[in-house]
Amino acid sequence: MSTFLGIAKEFPEIRSRVFQISSPGTLPPKACFLSHIHSDHLQGLDNYIGPVVYCSPATKKLLLRLEKKSVRLTRLCNEVEIEPQRVYRNLGPEHGRDVLRAIPYNTPTKIELDPCQTITVTLFEANHCPGSTMFLIENENKAILYTGDIRAEDWWLESLRRNPILVPYTRGWKRLDCIYLDTTFCGPGSTYETFPSKTQGIGLLISEIRKYPKDTVFHFNAWTYGYEDLWIALASAFNVKIHVDKYRYEIFQSIGDASVYEYGPCLTGYSALSMDKCERMLLSDGCLTLDPNCTRFHSCERGYVCEGRAGRQVVYVHPAVNSHIREPGAGYPRNGSGVEYRSPLPPLFLVVMIDANKNSQARRN
Repeated sequence: MSTFLGIAKEFPEIRSRVFQISSPGTLPPKACFLSHIHSDHLQGLDNYIGPVVYCSPATKKLLLRLEKKSVRLTRLCNEVEIEPQRVYRNLGPEHGRDVLRAIPYNTPTKIELDPCQTITVTLFEANHCPGSTMFLIENENKAILYTGDIRAEDWWLESLRRNPILVPYTRGWKRLDCIYLDTTFCGPGSTYETFPSKTQGIGLLISEIRKYPKDTVFHFNAWTYGYEDLWIALASAFNVKIHVDKYRYEIFQSIGDASVYEYGPCLTGYSALSMDKCERMLLSDGCLTLDPNCTRFHSCERGYVCEGRAGRQVVYVHPAVNSHIREPGAGYPRNGSGVEYRSPLPPLFLVVMIDANKNSQARRN
């Protein structure tokens, strides 16, 4: 949810979040800004014809690799070679026009909207998912901040206060005319008052996992992008790898360079040239794996039977926003035996126990 319809009154020539260019009663934009790759922020990009769309380097790489779910599930389930159907390939160079323009974080960048108008845009990490971005947009007279989706934890707020580009604003020497804030989980009542940090949620989950026998199999429903911290923490806590499907592994390989995504090498590994520069040496193979039998921790596609989970009792772990709100869109096992676990503290994940021997349908879903 957003507090505006993608058009900032201070800069009506630009557009964000909604990319249907021919909106009634509005002028065509001269530049567009994409905060991250979650589907509710991509409206209109699948058939987009318009000016340059500015985003972070990771967002560009991820967006151009996103595939239609039906096709990738067919490939996974039937193990057939099907040409990938990239949803947003119309934005890439293969169509003769590279619409997406990546800007590095923390780098004020001048963008010419027309011969008479230039703005300065600076991207800041939004603590939401790989590539997620806030945009500081300025000219000589006005300044706004478009947040996109953010996770406003204490450490992140402190990083903004310490950012040298933002010091003139935090010290009051400059003033923002407006903050355009996405407000997905803002609302009245106590339900929306308390949200756990990622660290609290992941720490609580790891504590619960430690109570299970050491041969227990887990499946983590990381249904969208933004749960990479969980994989890394699990790998560190239990000295294991996390099994993912080939599509998801290749997605993260595309942002495996630390200059693109900070945790990319931790997920899919990295190598370096040897001293004589004759060959590359693998220094880390990352915490993700394509081998379903080498680990008891899985985060592969829910829509197909995984060899490492099939026929075994599995603890399914599902996202939750806090102790009252489940993660919208994640989906949950249906008709499963066992009991649902909810922590008395605000969890990051909801844990559901499914007896695979009694309900194979629930295991497949």
